[in-house]
Amino acid sequence: MSEIKNGTDSKKESHKNSKSETGTEDRERDIKEEETIEPDAGGKSVNNEEEAVEVIQDETGQDGAENEDEIVLTKEEVNELRKKVEESDSLLDKLLRTRAEFMNYQKRMRKENENIAQYAIQDLVLDLLPEFDNFERAIKLAENPKNVDKFVEGIKLIETQLFKVLGKYGVKPIETTEKPFDPKLHEAVIEEENNELPHHTVIEELQRGFLLKERVIRPSKVKVSKMASKEEDIKNEDEKGQNTVNDNSSES
Repeated sequence: MSEIKNGTDSKKESHKNSKSETGTEDRERDIKEEETIEPDAGGKSVNNEEEAVEVIQDETGQDGAENEDEIVLTKEEVNELRKKVEESDSLLDKLLRTRAEFMNYQKRMRKENENIAQYAIQDLVLDLLPEFDNFERAIKLAENPKNVDKFVEGIKLIETQLFKVLGKYGVKPIETTEKPFDPKLHEAVIEEENNELPHHTVIEELQRGFLLKERVIRPSKVKVSKMASKEEDIKNEDEKGQNTVNDNSSES
């Protein structure tokens, strides 16, 4: 009886142990499955590592690399691209050549302008030289007192010729005498009381002024009229009246 009981107990223990081992394996398998099941980027579930690798390859391409569209060109397209490259190179070369030519043109024009500025008065000097010759002749005439009249005539002739030369280059004298005073043309040096002329009228020209085209290159220095004050007018009238009375008394 004791042996049977012991055998029964040993069977129970072995069955219990096998049962516990089976439960442990089941739990380990459940944990492993839970670890391998993960949601993918699109919300799908991956049951094992192989399926996870397949999902990655489907999304990113083979071995996780991104797919790129291959560009395939025909021979005509390649030839067209080569033609455009050659045209762009040709245009660039023309642009560089044009830029170099323009820079050379600027240097040449700058040099020519400098030469023009240096010799701009050459024609004027050539036109004035004959008048200097006439001055020398007039001076020789002045050495003899008998030629004074000829000397004066020669000086007047030279003045006339000089004004012609200046007029050729757009230079002309400013009109002044009995003209209204204009501060743009005239420079008032002296004021003189004068009731016979309007106020600030040019009475006398002290130094001639000149215009170059429409620009004043030298204003005229002039003497201008000034109206007398009322007190001075009354005084002058009294003096005139007193002089008239004196003249009448002397005649009587």
